[in-house]
Amino acid sequence: MKRRIRVLHLIDNLDLGGAQTVLFGMLECFDYTRFEIVLAAMHAHPGSIFFARAVELGVRVVPLSPRRWLPWYLATLPELLIRGRFDVVHCHLYVSNWLGKPLARLSGVPAVVSHDHCYDRFRFERPLFAAIDTLANHFADRILVIANSIRDELIKIERVPAEKIELVQNGLPERPMLRRRLNVRKTIGGAGRLVGWKRIDRFLRVGKQLLELDPEYSFVLAGSGPEEQALRALANDLGISKNLLWLGATPHLDDFFESINVFLLTSEMEDLPMILLEAMYHGIPSAVVAVNESRAHIAGDILALDPKNTESEWAKAIHELVQHPEKCQELGDRGRELMRKEYMARDRVRRIEQIYLDLLGER
Repeated sequence: MKRRIRVLHLIDNLDLGGAQTVLFGMLECFDYTRFEIVLAAMHAHPGSIFFARAVELGVRVVPLSPRRWLPWYLATLPELLIRGRFDVVHCHLYVSNWLGKPLARLSGVPAVVSHDHCYDRFRFERPLFAAIDTLANHFADRILVIANSIRDELIKIERVPAEKIELVQNGLPERPMLRRRLNVRKTIGGAGRLVGWKRIDRFLRVGKQLLELDPEYSFVLAGSGPEEQALRALANDLGISKNLLWLGATPHLDDFFESINVFLLTSEMEDLPMILLEAMYHGIPSAVVAVNESRAHIAGDILALDPKNTESEWAKAIHELVQHPEKCQELGDRGRELMRKEYMARDRVRRIEQIYLDLLGER
């Protein structure tokens, strides 16, 4: 029997996050007759949000350090790389990319792949982190990026050769369509990590404007992060707290999607995050601040909000949409069709598998 290609996916943690959602969508789609997949996390434990999902998929999970602030992975990762005899190491997120790529190369792994999911500006704007990122990228055979904006930064700031970078946008695993609650009306949803560049503050200000147009609006926010307390205080100051449900971090968003009739994305840096793709896949009409080319490209399948306009003008556009259920249905149907045609994880994974094979062939 021909030996399967051994692939190690290395990620910082198995907590809730966009990169973890993307990775687990990929893990559902690999051809396990050809590839043997091992998942290692710099720090994880059986209580981590995604740990049980990995077990359900039959993927071996290796927690390299049980506690976040005790870096046992400095010893356990080199041991895993040496003993594992991996053909490919595929790194995700910061610590995994910064440590995993050099250690994989020094351990003699034939193909090293970097997956860049991150829009955070600190690694480009702070010289120390930019230097670390630049050094680590020298050890990668391919760098997969989820957006052209990240590709451009890598080329401009870190001088990464363009031919080393490949655009692989986020993709969705197959899922049963949710049964939308028929009694949901005028409920606007937002979700994501509660950090500054997600601009959840704009979501809250749009909420205030919508309530001035119609006091029947309500809002649901899913996610957690360092800005949560400041955002809760802002919601209180705006007077919308009684109309706002905070779901916190949750491993499954079915209840979230079933409880809203419009999804609102107000972030200012990312292209098409997983949460937006999921909302569109489930046929939820989505209002999106069109801050970049990727969002503008799908303007016909979303309610594209002009970034030059005010929160008041965005609220009026959303309110106008909500007044016409047939338009909401049409927009939801177009978004769902786009997702099924162009944004499925199986197609992304077939491409990634071919990248592995090409790299191993080159070796």
